[in-house]
Amino acid sequence: MSQLARLAEEIAANGTGPVFGVPGSGATLTLIDALEKRGREFILTHFEGAAAMMAGTVGRLIGRAGLCLSIKGPGVTNMLPGLAVSSFEAFPLVAIAEAYGAGTPPAKAHKRIDQAALTATVSKAITQWTSQSAPFAAIAALAEAETPGPVVLELAQPEPAMPTALPESGKAESGKIESAGAGPVRDLLRQSQRPIVIAGTLAIRLNLSDQLNSLRVPVFSTAAAKGVVDETGPFSAGVYTGVGLELSPEHHLLKDADLVICIGMRPNEVLATKPFGATAVNVAAVAEAGDEAFGFQAVAGSGQAADILDALQGKEWGADRVAAAMGALRRALISNQFLPAHVFDRVQTHFAGAVRGVFDTGYFCTIAEHGWHARTASQCLMSGQARYMGTAIPMALGAAIHDPSVPNVAFLGDGGIGPFVGEVKIAVERRLPLLFCLLTDGYLSSIRTRSLQDKLTQQPVRISQPSWLRVFEGFGMPVFRAETEDGVAAALAAWNPAQGPAFLEVAFEPDSYEAMVKGIR
Repeated sequence: MSQLARLAEEIAANGTGPVFGVPGSGATLTLIDALEKRGREFILTHFEGAAAMMAGTVGRLIGRAGLCLSIKGPGVTNMLPGLAVSSFEAFPLVAIAEAYGAGTPPAKAHKRIDQAALTATVSKAITQWTSQSAPFAAIAALAEAETPGPVVLELAQPEPAMPTALPESGKAESGKIESAGAGPVRDLLRQSQRPIVIAGTLAIRLNLSDQLNSLRVPVFSTAAAKGVVDETGPFSAGVYTGVGLELSPEHHLLKDADLVICIGMRPNEVLATKPFGATAVNVAAVAEAGDEAFGFQAVAGSGQAADILDALQGKEWGADRVAAAMGALRRALISNQFLPAHVFDRVQTHFAGAVRGVFDTGYFCTIAEHGWHARTASQCLMSGQARYMGTAIPMALGAAIHDPSVPNVAFLGDGGIGPFVGEVKIAVERRLPLLFCLLTDGYLSSIRTRSLQDKLTQQPVRISQPSWLRVFEGFGMPVFRAETEDGVAAALAAWNPAQGPAFLEVAFEPDSYEAMVKGIR
């Protein structure tokens, strides 16, 4: 059996969904042929970066490494945005790339680039597939280990004499936290009367949703972990960002707490790292640079998370405070002025909550963090840790391909709709239950705020032709335009997810749109 056939055999046995990417005429094409013979689907994308985002999204949803591939040199270079997104968002991913072997003479320079140096800051490791390399399952396990992220697997030709050793652990694992730290946390729990929980993405990976939903104390999540606690429940306090203003629940509820219990709080999961007003503890798998900024009094290992949540079962407080804070926020979001919160409300009402929202970044995403109520962690996907513009289309495609049993709505802004629009053809070809929803005010509004505040030019943030109706119509899908809540409702009623994708363009008055986050962030 050839080395590529062996790799295909091991990938097929690993069973983690389709392979996304753009092949070359060399090793990647041979590998795809071997994968197809073993029943593993390959999905051709238009851009390698989008392929990595789709595969990373599948990894996020199933908790195991997604898979993408590319040619060497420019293919790997194109893949970088997707590797960066998966690194920022802690999505497990194995990215396969063709490569020159170490013994290739310098004169062989076509498409040659130092791929290890190129990918070093956006991957956990880079290794090569050889007759002596670690099995694919071990490579995937490295991508899945805390903190998850991309691992680059090179198909080196000619094969190097000595294999590249697979690191025993990822970058972030060097500071692994032992479970012995749970004692001080339990002592603080016994003394606490008004504890609050803030759950990060680690809580998703530890499958803590059932325990979080059973608590009777206020529970926040980070934006990246939305849905890890059912956001329709009476103790769900919404999203904690670290910068919430007077309309945000975090602004009010944290003042009442005497203990803050964080599950996997990491510096890149919030917009500001700062000490909490109350005593704070963290449950974590690994130590991260910058953790000290939270001022944690104690840290316990992730193996103690379930026991610590069990110790909270006898506590109860805050339902009235949560209801008051969430009610005030909703009244502010659902005002008389037609804005994105009304769209989110209509979508979730139309599908009775059984819908997945995928969000790009911008002011509408700020509103979605508070106004989209996810019941599970699979019902909300966003670039919650990087606010990376343009991710919603590939992430929505990856999600809809992985799980077409529920309608998917990709919410896009004027800035994020363009970078990966070519991938929309995949939704049409596969008749995916995916609604592309453009929320447009004709500006890059989160940047426009600075222009207005400092009386700077608005020209760089103005979109001269914001409509994408004709473009999406050209893809061969139904298109709708709405400027009112009733118009959104009519479009949703006209769309049949079982028949494939559609496009909805919703236009807003620019000044009201720009001002809608005041009091929130």
